[in-house]
Amino acid sequence: MNEPALDLETVIRRDRPPEMLGSIQIDTVDDDTRVTLSFGDDRDVIYAVLSPAEAKTIATALEEAAVQAEAAAIVEEQADE
Repeated sequence: MNEPALDLETVIRRDRPPEMLGSIQIDTVDDDTRVTLSFGDDRDVIYAVLSPAEAKTIATALEEAAVQAEAAAIVEEQADE
């Protein structure tokens, strides 16, 4: 069986998936050459095994989205004052 693969894009999409409460876990595989990313709840967990480059791509996209969200929240707070 082939190892699961994940093709990544750094495009931030505005579509919102349904909200799901759960947790996110990040770890490395036994030899530390791959990063595992899993998320889900007690009923279902989705996971991906990532190369270091893929993990960095996801981290960069999350950082960029967080910066944009933070800036939008500041603008919204100032508009409410």
